[in-house]
Amino acid sequence: MLIDFPDFVLRSMEAADAEDYFWLYSHPEVARYDDFAPLTRAELRVDMDRIAGYSAESPYLELAVVAKSCGRMIGVLTIDRKRSYIYLGYHFHPDFQGKGYALRSMQALLSTLTSNEQARLRIVSHPQNKASIALAGRLGFRYLKRRYPKGRPELIFGFSGQPGAVAPKLN
Repeated sequence: MLIDFPDFVLRSMEAADAEDYFWLYSHPEVARYDDFAPLTRAELRVDMDRIAGYSAESPYLELAVVAKSCGRMIGVLTIDRKRSYIYLGYHFHPDFQGKGYALRSMQALLSTLTSNEQARLRIVSHPQNKASIALAGRLGFRYLKRRYPKGRPELIFGFSGQPGAVAPKLN
């Protein structure tokens, strides 16, 4: 996959992305609302070996968002195809958050999916991750429910195609 924008590229992950992958996922803010700790060097090797095994038919994919201004991978979009749902995820380095990269790269990814795939889309967010929840709304996801896997709260959003349709009351 390759989607080219004036200021960034959305493409398949490459072995050469390892250092940028580490730079992104070792940052404590990136792991703050997720179910993983900041990445270690030992874990990097395992992750890159896993990524090397991806193909277009893989049920789980990670796509690189590369800024042209610096040539770095600044974010990662994930697609996790399960039996009933397709889960989308996004992580961006804090230096590049709030600049529109997540919105535009996710919109581009959404445009590559069929209407059947779009109907199965889900985004999961921590209830305190206000930026992620706002992004889900701008992308056209709506709040479906709250759940507590392993005692950890999560909000589930389904794709409606109508931007601004998100908002649960957060307490």
